[in-house]
Amino acid sequence: MKKGKKRTFLGRLRYELSDLLAKYNRRNGPLLAKGLGFSFLFGLIPILFLSVSLAGYLYRVAPSMQRFITEDFLGFLPAQAMEAFLCHITTASSNWGAIGIVGIVILIGISIALFDSIERTMATMLSAPRRKFHFGRLISFALMIGTLLLFFGTAVLSTTATYLRSAVNLPPMLVYWGGKLTSWAIFALMLLGFYYLFARRKLRFWPTVGIALLASFVWQLVGILGSLVIRYAGRRLIVYGALAWITVFLIYLRILAELVIFSSLLVSKASPAMENE
Repeated sequence: MKKGKKRTFLGRLRYELSDLLAKYNRRNGPLLAKGLGFSFLFGLIPILFLSVSLAGYLYRVAPSMQRFITEDFLGFLPAQAMEAFLCHITTASSNWGAIGIVGIVILIGISIALFDSIERTMATMLSAPRRKFHFGRLISFALMIGTLLLFFGTAVLSTTATYLRSAVNLPPMLVYWGGKLTSWAIFALMLLGFYYLFARRKLRFWPTVGIALLASFVWQLVGILGSLVIRYAGRRLIVYGALAWITVFLIYLRILAELVIFSSLLVSKASPAMENE
């Protein structure tokens, strides 16, 4: 009897996975993942540039912003890659005049295009209609501003945590896992907001929360395992250069794009559009 139930469970699981992959292919998942991955690459750099530039005017926040970028936001990259990346961002952000007003406008436009790409991808996977062009761009602009505020809020929290760590003398491992837990919660909250914003229909709350938490956990796990693999391989095989870390960065962004797509499909499956029509 137990074996029969086990087979039934495995058969059901196999059916759900095949149905998920079928929807992924029908909705051009590979093409959307490729586009979203490149949108992450081109969109995140201007956001980081704007964050570091604005933080430069707040001397107490600037070190925390750089620490947040290197330890939390780009913690999955090799140390050499983070140093080179942050060096380029910091150098460019310290000289706005070299970029010019037109360059700043272009950077803001690229950042808005990132959130437009996220909306297009998630709305497709959630079987939701897209918003009108101008209204959609306004939402993307608001999301860009919200992301900048989130970066600054996280940097302030990082500063507070640094003071507490110095005052209380917390163990390094506790600080490390506390930072990972915070990053997990923040990313899950962001995904949850995206699901509700782009679905444009009522979603089942607890399944949606569970999917957001699971997707955020997988992303944290990918970062931890990826860092271990890179550290292990770096001691033996890899000499990091510009092409090496850019390739690693692209791989991570493609994984992130696939994670956003599959989690959106799971949310759509948990809250089918037909039930809300």
